[in-house]
Amino acid sequence: MDETESTYLKHCRKVVYMGHRRFLAANHPVRKKGKHFEHKADHRTKPKHRSGKTVFAMVKDLKVVFGKGPGSQHIESEDGHAAMWKKNSIFWELPYWEFLDVRHAIDVMHLTKNLCVNLLGFLGVYGKSKDTLEARNDLKHMEQRGDLHPEPKEKGSHYLSPASYTLSKAEKESMFECLESIKVPSGYSTNIKRIISTKEKKFTNLKSHDCHVLMTQLLPVVIRGILPDNVRATITKLCAFMNAISQKVIDPDRLEALQNEVVQCLVSFELIFPPSFFNIMTHLLCHLVKEIRILGPMYLHNMFPFERYMGVLKKYVRNRARPEASIAKGYGTEEVIEFCVEFIEDLRPIGVPESRHEGRLRGKGTLGRKAITTVDNNLFRKAHFTVLQHSSLVAPYIEEHLALVRARNIGKSDAWITRHHIDTFPAWLRQHLMGNESINQQLAFLARGPSGSIATFQGYKINGYTFYTRAQDMKSTNQNSAVRVDAMGHDGTTATYYGAIEDIWELDYGPLKVPLFRCQWVRLTGGGVMIDDSGMTTVDLNKVGYSDEPFVLANDVTQVFFVKDMSSKGKKGRGPDEPKRQVVLPGKRKIVGVEDKTDEGYDQLDGQPPFTVTIDLSILLSNEDTPYSRSDHKEGTIVRRKYVP
Repeated sequence: MDETESTYLKHCRKVVYMGHRRFLAANHPVRKKGKHFEHKADHRTKPKHRSGKTVFAMVKDLKVVFGKGPGSQHIESEDGHAAMWKKNSIFWELPYWEFLDVRHAIDVMHLTKNLCVNLLGFLGVYGKSKDTLEARNDLKHMEQRGDLHPEPKEKGSHYLSPASYTLSKAEKESMFECLESIKVPSGYSTNIKRIISTKEKKFTNLKSHDCHVLMTQLLPVVIRGILPDNVRATITKLCAFMNAISQKVIDPDRLEALQNEVVQCLVSFELIFPPSFFNIMTHLLCHLVKEIRILGPMYLHNMFPFERYMGVLKKYVRNRARPEASIAKGYGTEEVIEFCVEFIEDLRPIGVPESRHEGRLRGKGTLGRKAITTVDNNLFRKAHFTVLQHSSLVAPYIEEHLALVRARNIGKSDAWITRHHIDTFPAWLRQHLMGNESINQQLAFLARGPSGSIATFQGYKINGYTFYTRAQDMKSTNQNSAVRVDAMGHDGTTATYYGAIEDIWELDYGPLKVPLFRCQWVRLTGGGVMIDDSGMTTVDLNKVGYSDEPFVLANDVTQVFFVKDMSSKGKKGRGPDEPKRQVVLPGKRKIVGVEDKTDEGYDQLDGQPPFTVTIDLSILLSNEDTPYSRSDHKEGTIVRRKYVP
């Protein structure tokens, strides 16, 4: 629009969009700072939102001249500038079009991909580097950042000194060591090893969903411990913003804060990256929150479902000479069959196997089933107590037995009382309810206890998650053994516990089958679990605890996965080579298409809360004299070609 600030770059030959300080709050301290902004303050207001009626009034009387004749050229307005509009869209003929606040929604799927590719290109880890000689010559032409101007060398080559975003060789090795070690849960994303080249230290063949996963989850993790603080914090905060707007539930009260955060990121990027970084896709970030306010969460109006459905339609094509007819015929055939199937009860089609997803939301063992009868009696008792503890039918009897134990053992510590209660409650409950025919039948089965024959598995699917034991994980390209559970401690407070699955049991109570996970848990204290400034949770898997309560109901756990925290790795030649800590990232439910679940059914499930970054980027701005360059390494770039302006 006419109030959008744009600049044409002579050497890169493209239009860029900068000046994002005007989107900050009127009293934001960065607006007054001129130190890093050509010694100028910016007190402009952000561009006004034009309603559909306003735009329609501007285009309704346009006379459209097709072709490239003289009549199709822009007509200057009264102030001497070219007119904003050259033609009016056919959409304005729709009776409701002028009443829409958002007539063309931003395609966040492709915006994320272009933003990711642009960012990785300047970091020098995707395709040809975007930190080119042309980009540096534009800085020289604009008389900005003299430290980054290209230095002529012999035979027409140029030396580009390292900018703040330039990765050293050691930093690239750290980044790709982390990427190569990543194993994601089943259905989470593609295998990360397939989209990286460890030899060239670059990403390859990135798809839209790969970029989505990088920008919302993985990129803030793999850059931990590398890059200057201001660059790393800004990229992390941008990824936190992308993560927040990707959630299925967004608190309307958080929208103003999200808008301030993304604008602050763009302002910080203006001090880090050259002007060529700010293409239209980067600029559109500052308009996303406005669209969320009007249209709702981003998943309701992105391109992923349309792209998925286009893939379905393409599979209908049998005759490539007539793709449209093939799609129409295939769609019609499928619709007729689905309509007829609705009138056939208990249909079991001949030759069509039962869905491999059947029963996997309620819980189903999938790998390595074995029946064992000889187990540790102590473990067996703890597993049975875990089932009883989580039953609402048993809850009154738990309180009764606990009060009885306290009354009979006055003076004993709470820890002793708890252990004695766990050890003796199952036998007491069985004896207490024996012969009572008036109790609930399910309670009777629970009190009687499970069968001595236990079904064990190496893999189990429940609630849309795929879980493996740690031993099975070692043989797999996926990581499905890490879990998280919110549980109440003995002091009555709720805490989040992290661990890894050692065994999967399914206890048999007659008509009831109860799956349990035996886990190795990480201690919450002593540095076992920590939350850093960026809101990320890190764990030390060597600090284990809670061995007296190893079991948890499979239905209660949420899947997570662990990624190496390279910032916890000792310096070369000092300490262990492996990082001490792991970053915890949420897993992903895969239920669409399972037991007739649709996108709408999936949307009703709660998602994982996003991570939040608490760092104020304006503080980093005030502490940096040259936020665009770095002095901790001298690994610049030699451009071996003669530049022709």
